[in-house]
Amino acid sequence: MADTQRNQFNTILNAIPDVMVLVDAELKIISVNAAWGQWARQNQCAEEYVKPVGVPYLYACAQVGLGDEKTGNDLEPGLREVLSGTRDAFELEYPCHRPSEPRYYLVRVSAIPAENGRAALCTHLDVTRRKLAEMELHRETRKLREQSLTDPLTGLRNRRALELLGRQYWANAQRRGGVLAVVYIDLDDFKPINDNFGHMEGDRVLTYIADYLQKTFRESDVIARVGGDEFVVLAWMAQAEDLGKIQARLVNRHRLTTNAGDVYEVGMSIGYAVHDPKLEGDLLYLIQRADTAMYEHKRSRGRKNS
Repeated sequence: MADTQRNQFNTILNAIPDVMVLVDAELKIISVNAAWGQWARQNQCAEEYVKPVGVPYLYACAQVGLGDEKTGNDLEPGLREVLSGTRDAFELEYPCHRPSEPRYYLVRVSAIPAENGRAALCTHLDVTRRKLAEMELHRETRKLREQSLTDPLTGLRNRRALELLGRQYWANAQRRGGVLAVVYIDLDDFKPINDNFGHMEGDRVLTYIADYLQKTFRESDVIARVGGDEFVVLAWMAQAEDLGKIQARLVNRHRLTTNAGDVYEVGMSIGYAVHDPKLEGDLLYLIQRADTAMYEHKRSRGRKNS
C-alpha cells in the first residue's frame, strides 16, 4: 500500500469509533485507527502499543486487553484463512471484561487488496449490550421453562417433565443397557388430613413426602408429582434384581405432628414395575403397570385392615 493511499485509508479509519486494525500476511500490524490508541491509553498500556505498527497483531491485542491468549488461538486460524484467500471474512465473539464490569466484543475480519496480495481489516465491535440482553433473555427463558416443568408446591418435576425427561431416560437406558424401574406412590387417606387439619397441613404433608423421596432416591432419578397426592419415580438400574434395594429403602408409613400437637400417620401405597427397554413396550405402558400395581397394593392393605 503506497504512502498516499495508506494516509487516505488511515483518515477514514480514524473517523470510525470502533477499534480497527490493518494486518499484513505475516499477521503484523500495518496500521491502527485512533480508537485503538484510545483503547490502549484507557487500559494504561505502554506507549509502544498505542501505535504498534510492525508488532504481531495477536500479541498486541493481548497486550492492550482485546482478548487473551485463548482469544488469539481462536482467532488465528480464521485470520490466516482470510489472508490466504480460503475465505473472504471471519467473525469471532470474545469476552473482554474489566474489573468493574463485564464486556464482550466481536472481531470481524475481512480481506482487502494490498501491495503483496491480501491484507486483513480487523474491526473490534463492542457488543456488550446485545450480549447481556441475550444472556438475560436466555436466563428468563430457562427460568420459564423450568417453572413449566416444576410442581410449584413441592419443587419436584411435574407430569409434563416426567414425560419429557422420561423419554430421554428411556432412550439412554436403551443405549446404555440395564433396566428401568417405575415407582408409583399414592398417599393413603389424604383427604381426611385436609378435612381434619386444613389444607395448609395437607400441603405440609406433600412437601414432607417430596423431601423424603428426594433424600431416599438418587439425584439422577426422576421424581415427579403427577397428581394431588400421587408421585412417580423413574430410576435406572443395572439389573432387575436391584429393585429389592429400592423397596428396602422405602418406608411406607410416616408419623407427623401438627403445629397444634396433633399426631397422625401418613401411609403410602406403592406400586413397582420393571422393564427391559430392549423388549417391546414403552414408558407410558411401564408407568401404567406401576399404577396398577400401586392400586393392587392399596386394595390388599385395605383387605388386611378390614
